[in-house]
Amino acid sequence: MNEFELIERIFSQMQAAHAPLIGIEKGIGDDAAVIALPAGSRLVSCIDTLVQGRHFHADWQHIDELAFAIGYKAVAVNVSDIAAMGATPHSILLALALPERLANEQWLTEFAKGLFHACHLFKVTLIGGDTTRSERLVLSVSAQGLLAADTPAVYRSGAQVGDKVYVSGSLGDASYALQHPDSAQGVELAHRLHMPTPRIALGAALAKIGATAMIDISDGLYQDLGHICQQSSVSMRLNLEQLPTSKPLASVDLYERLLCQLAGGDDYELAFTLPAHIEPPTGNTLVTCIGEVTAMTNHKDTDTSTALRPELFYQGTPVTPTHPAPFSTWPTLTGYQHFTG
Repeated sequence: MNEFELIERIFSQMQAAHAPLIGIEKGIGDDAAVIALPAGSRLVSCIDTLVQGRHFHADWQHIDELAFAIGYKAVAVNVSDIAAMGATPHSILLALALPERLANEQWLTEFAKGLFHACHLFKVTLIGGDTTRSERLVLSVSAQGLLAADTPAVYRSGAQVGDKVYVSGSLGDASYALQHPDSAQGVELAHRLHMPTPRIALGAALAKIGATAMIDISDGLYQDLGHICQQSSVSMRLNLEQLPTSKPLASVDLYERLLCQLAGGDDYELAFTLPAHIEPPTGNTLVTCIGEVTAMTNHKDTDTSTALRPELFYQGTPVTPTHPAPFSTWPTLTGYQHFTG
């Protein structure tokens, strides 16, 4: 049995244990999948690529140990993007570039278990994909979701001055776990890095009640909220003391904690804006107001890229390069950069 036959056997066995969603006329096994869309619904699509040494550890031992988590996370990060549009996840496609050393039954079985576990949790079906040889592990997952006819998509471009700014869950946990994997806090927070929880129900609820803008936090809160500012032509006031913090991260030095929360990334929480008169949904997911949308800074000497980004406050005082408290010096807050380093 060659490696491609091995992959087909493992995935076919696990796929058989998961009943496909209604509407999938043809899934795995042909040149392309065929999906029947409910009347009036709209298709929402996204794709993410995870590269060994870039998006997860380059070390082969770590990859061996984290096979389940890698499979899970490949699905979860895409489902999070679908949730950020207010849509309901439906199906995924997987492109797997596989090194020879991973083309064995043990690793592939654990990887597939993680992938199908995520599919089961988030109610999506694997409907096709492709496999090829590579010197390092590369995963590309394309996800599809559905928006009902009466549900508006939530874009990054709708934030209005006076809206409140919210985030779900807690921030900075994954970044700290990545940087300090052997510390007590890092060990306790490792699940937040390896097994993120996309906020599907919250995203759908926000679309129905009138969220004006939304994004999932993958590259760092400050950078990702900056995308909303730029596309909505607004600024924001963020109150640092209001950033939601988990119990393990609360014991970390304030300076390091805030850097993880503002620029760490990999949270896969939702950041969104709501008109001030609308209360966020109540449910199992913590939602915290961290600021408000403000008018774009309008000084003749202000660069547009500087104006269209959040402004930071701590205990009512602006945080600036000349007055950086609670930081000792003005920090780098650019967040995750996909094309540098």
